[in-house]
Amino acid sequence: MACKPGELQPVFPTLLMKRRLDGIAMMNARLREIVLGRMKASPGIRASNVGGWHSEADMMDWPEAEVRALCQAFLQAGRDAAEAQLPPGLDGDIKVSFYGGCWANVLGEGGYNKIHNHPGAVWSGCYYVSVGTPAAAPETNGWIEFQDPRPGNLYGRNERVKPEAGMMLLFPAWLNHFVNPFHGAGERISIAFNLDVEVQVDRTLTRRAGVTT
Repeated sequence: MACKPGELQPVFPTLLMKRRLDGIAMMNARLREIVLGRMKASPGIRASNVGGWHSEADMMDWPEAEVRALCQAFLQAGRDAAEAQLPPGLDGDIKVSFYGGCWANVLGEGGYNKIHNHPGAVWSGCYYVSVGTPAAAPETNGWIEFQDPRPGNLYGRNERVKPEAGMMLLFPAWLNHFVNPFHGAGERISIAFNLDVEVQVDRTLTRRAGVTT
């Protein structure tokens, strides 16, 4: 006997948004120029990155038009994700802001990011400016991986995403993730960000929108 409509419901799902930006060739070329220029001028900071460069988390304040346009795309993605989680028929005033900043990552040969998450934020995400020219092996060269958050599946298969220039990812900030070592030519350049989201319903109820209701 088949399940009836409504019998099966997702409970505590983990959401992952994959969004491609249009017309990104010129923007990415300019972003690459901007990021590499900053890398030459600053030693950067050490966070989860090993063997790569990590800018200060103030990229949302950089003056370049391409950076500002990309940051607006990040805010819009957070707004869209929050709106998609509102119960059917319920409207809300959604406010999205950067929480913990926005920063550039550059990985060269052998560089990677250790497993980590982003406490305090609602959404985290990244955008790929350039993926370099990865070597043929291993298959997961430079890929980002998300760890299954269910306690009984810590040693199960991770969700793996192959980066592509122009791809944006958005995911819950508490979700553990890491980047496999990059081997190949060129640079793997990504822009990462953290967002806070508030949803006001009927101007009386304010809640943070980080999980499905």
